[in-house]
Amino acid sequence: MSTANQADKPIIEDDAFLAHIVEDVGLVQLLCSAVHMTGSLAIIRGVATKPPAYNGDGSGGVPPEQAAELRTRALAAIKAWRDAGQPEPYRPTDAEIGEMIDFLVGTRLGEAYTPVIKDEMGYDGDTREYRWPKPVDDARKHANPVLVIGGGMSGLLMAFRLRQAGIPVKVIEKNKGIGGTWHENRYPGCRVDVASHSYSFSFMQDYRWPTLYSPQPELERYFNIFVDRFGLRDAIVFDTEVVRADYDETAHRWAVTMRGPDGRSRIEQARSLVSAVGQLNRGKIPDLSGLESFAGPYFHTSQWRSDVALAGKRVIVVGAAATGTQAIPQIAATAAHTTIFMRSSNWMAVHPEYTRDVRASEQWALDHLPYYAGWQRTLYFNWPFDLTPSRFKIDPDWQGAPPGKLSTSAANEMSRVRLTEGLEKFLADTPELIDKVVPDYPPYMKRPNVIDGSFLRALQRDDVDLVTCGIERVVPNGIVDAEGVLHEADAIVFATGFHTQKFLFPMEIHGRGGVALNEYWDDEPGGLYGIVVPHFPNFYMMYGPNTNLGFNGTLIFNSECQARYIIANIGRMIADDLDEIEVREDVYQRYNDKVQGELKDFVWTLDHTNNWFKNAKGRVTTNSPWSCAQYWRWTRDSDPADFLAPGEHNARLSSRSQGAASPSDAPDRDAKETAPRSEVRA
Repeated sequence: MSTANQADKPIIEDDAFLAHIVEDVGLVQLLCSAVHMTGSLAIIRGVATKPPAYNGDGSGGVPPEQAAELRTRALAAIKAWRDAGQPEPYRPTDAEIGEMIDFLVGTRLGEAYTPVIKDEMGYDGDTREYRWPKPVDDARKHANPVLVIGGGMSGLLMAFRLRQAGIPVKVIEKNKGIGGTWHENRYPGCRVDVASHSYSFSFMQDYRWPTLYSPQPELERYFNIFVDRFGLRDAIVFDTEVVRADYDETAHRWAVTMRGPDGRSRIEQARSLVSAVGQLNRGKIPDLSGLESFAGPYFHTSQWRSDVALAGKRVIVVGAAATGTQAIPQIAATAAHTTIFMRSSNWMAVHPEYTRDVRASEQWALDHLPYYAGWQRTLYFNWPFDLTPSRFKIDPDWQGAPPGKLSTSAANEMSRVRLTEGLEKFLADTPELIDKVVPDYPPYMKRPNVIDGSFLRALQRDDVDLVTCGIERVVPNGIVDAEGVLHEADAIVFATGFHTQKFLFPMEIHGRGGVALNEYWDDEPGGLYGIVVPHFPNFYMMYGPNTNLGFNGTLIFNSECQARYIIANIGRMIADDLDEIEVREDVYQRYNDKVQGELKDFVWTLDHTNNWFKNAKGRVTTNSPWSCAQYWRWTRDSDPADFLAPGEHNARLSSRSQGAASPSDAPDRDAKETAPRSEVRA
C-alpha cells in the first residue's frame, strides 16, 4: 500500500541528470520535498507564492529569476541527500506542515486544514482504515455480513474497507466488469476532468498515470488493478442487478432481490445494505416525438455502440455539455458531416494541460523524492477553492448589468469576464459562433466544462453545424428543428445526461413498515451527510442526495469520507452487539433543513436556465453546499447521539415534516471542535 512517504527508490543518477529533473518539475512541490531532505523550512520561508493559475500549475507564481535560484538550492538539497545515503526524511511538526501547505497553495488555509490534508495526502499512512474500539471476535463479525450494490469506485472502496475490518462483504454489480462510470462510458474522448494524481485512492498513490487527466481506459485499468491488488474480485457478483430490497424488522436484516444473467430472481440476506450506485448511473434519452421512426441507429453515450461505424456518415449529436464536448471532436474528425443540437450553451474553460502526458522527469520525482507525490496530490486537489464560495453565491446587493442575469456577485462577474474572454479569444476567427457559444446566464449555474480546445475547433469546421433553436420532431431520415429545417442523419448520438433526480433508480428500497424510500422522501431526497435515512435501519448511501461536489474536491475524496462514516456505524453496531442502527428523524430533518438553507444562496437555485442539480420542485437535490474540510470533519466518525437507542423508534412517518427545528440547530461537528468552521463554498 503506497502513500505519500514511500518514494523510496534509490537515487543513483549523476548531477547532470538531477539538474535536468529539477528544471522540469513543479517548483512548489519540489521545494516542499526539499524541506524533508534538508530538515529545514528555510528554503521556502520568505518566498511569496500565489494560488495555481490553473489546476496543476506548480509554478507558485514565483518570478523567473527567483524560481531559478530556488531550483538551484533544491538541486543542492537533492545531491546532498543522495550523497548522504538518503537518510530518513525529516518529518515536520504540524505547525510546519501547515506552513508548507500555505506555501504550496499560495494562500492561508489555516490550521484546521492541516489534519484534513495530511489525511488526504497519506502523510501518516492509511489513517482512514477502521480501527475497532474494542476486541471483537470473528464470529460476531461474520454474523453481520454487508451487501454493497454497485461495483464502481465507491462500491469497491466500501468493499475494501469492510475486508480490512474483517467484515464479510458481497458486491452486486450489474455489468460484466468493474468500474461503474469508468466501465460503462466508452464513448470516444471520454476523460476525467480532475487531475489523475488526486483522482485516486489516498492509500494507492503509486500508480504510474500516463497522462495528467486520464482517459476512460486508464481509469478502468486503475480500478481493476486495485481490485486485484487487494484480492476483492472474489467478493463481486457480476452481471447481476438488484431489483429491490426489503427490511425485515424481526430478523433485523435486509432481504435483497436480485436478477441474474439468466433472468431468474433470487433473494440474499444481509445485516447491512450499502447503495453505491451513484448519481450519474442511468443515461437519459429525451422523449422526442417520432424518435422510434428514425431509420438509423440511435443511442446514448453511456451505452456507446462500438458496432456502429460513424466514419463517413452523417451524424447528429444531441447535447453539448460535459460528455458532448468530449465526444463531438472525435466524431467530427471522421464523420462526413456532424450536426450538433445544443439546447443551451455551457461555460467552458480551456485547460492548457488537459491532455498532456506526464513527463518522465515528473514520474522520476514521484518515484524518488520524499513526499513529492503527496505534495503534488495536495496541489492538484486545489485546496484554495475550499475557501472561495463567493463566485458561486448570490449577492443580493450585486448590481451587475443586468442585475442577476449574467452574474450574481462581484466574484462571479470576474469569472464571467475571464471565461468570456477565453472563449472570444479562441473563436476570434469565427465571430458568428461567439453569440451561440458564450452563455447568457451566470457562471457555475450549470456544471462548467473543462476542455482542451478541440470542441471549439470542431465547431469551426466546415462540415459541422451548430443548431441552437431546439428540436421539433424526429423523422426517419433525421431531425426537424424548431424552425422547421430538416437535418439529415444516418445516426443519432444522445449526449443528454443522466437521471440524476431518480436516486437509486430503478431499484425499490423498502424500510421499516414497508415504506418505499422514494415515497418517504416525497420528492425531497436527503440523508444525514447524504448517507443515512430514518426508518431505513442498517442502510447507507454513497454519493447520495446533496453530496455532489459543488466547487472543490474529487468524488474519490467524498467516497473515502462516506466509507469511513459508514464503517464507523457498522463497526459500532457489531462491537456493541446491536441488531440495528437508525438515524434519528429530528437529526435528519435538521441537517436537511440546514442544507437547503445554505443552498438558497447559491447560483444553482436560479431559474435562468435548466441544470441537473434541481428537481421538478426547484429543490437542489444533488449538490452539496459544504467545503471538503467541513465534510471531512463531520464524517470522520459517527456520533451515537445522532442515532436511536436500542429499542427506540422514530415517530410515525406522517409526522416527518412536523416540528422541524431551525437549520441552525442541525448537527454541526464544528461546534464540537476547537477549529472554527471554514467558510462554505459552492
